[in-house]
Amino acid sequence: MIIAVVSPPGAGKTHWISQQIAQTNKPVGYFSPQTDSLPIDAIYLQSEYPQLKLYWTGEEAELNKTITYLEIPWYLDLAGIEPLLQTFNSHRVAIIPEDTDSTQLKTWADEIIPGDGITKPTTALQIHRGVLTGEILDFDSLATFWLELTQGAYGEVIRAKGIFDLVDGQIYYGDFRSGELELKFKPLNLPRWLNGKPDRKSGFEIVGSNLDKVEIAQTVRDCCVPESAINYYQQQLKETLATEPEVEVV
Repeated sequence: MIIAVVSPPGAGKTHWISQQIAQTNKPVGYFSPQTDSLPIDAIYLQSEYPQLKLYWTGEEAELNKTITYLEIPWYLDLAGIEPLLQTFNSHRVAIIPEDTDSTQLKTWADEIIPGDGITKPTTALQIHRGVLTGEILDFDSLATFWLELTQGAYGEVIRAKGIFDLVDGQIYYGDFRSGELELKFKPLNLPRWLNGKPDRKSGFEIVGSNLDKVEIAQTVRDCCVPESAINYYQQQLKETLATEPEVEVV
């Protein structure tokens, strides 16, 4: 069974998929087309559910080996996904906010689920991605950028998410939907990286209108720790971790 999930950006696709995975003990897979270079949602979901099988481009023929959630990015043409869906036994789910007129999605779907409310942009949506694989960021600088971003300093942002390697060796997930006030960052359940530049995928995706992509890219670069300082921070962290007392489990 392939469960194909669509929604407008920020309406709750990944959250709904996460809820479904949590409620089953059967083998489960996940695939999101055209996101291999920056698989933010895939990394987040697998950190929450280590048993989750991730599928990548070129492995579509294997999707029916598990119950597979096919998360379709909002910017993809549904007609382009149709041949894949017709290859397998598929169930189509559209997550649609109550105040959103999505006639196309309603016609396409087998099941419609109320989604999170989203702010309608004033002009056409843009998407800006930045790959940060190999970079380590300073948390305070990243938090300042994220706050500026979500308050409109770089354009009208309705959705932002990212995976970031930080100086404490952990990889963090950042998440924002328009209308939220809380700054959301959480460490993922993945090993600390303590030796050189991280060899795991990281980066960000921003959806909005009138985005200042050049300024966004420059500000994110300013958040990155210079390569010459990475070894210093990692050595300090190793020494700190080595001297922390062990916690006795009773």
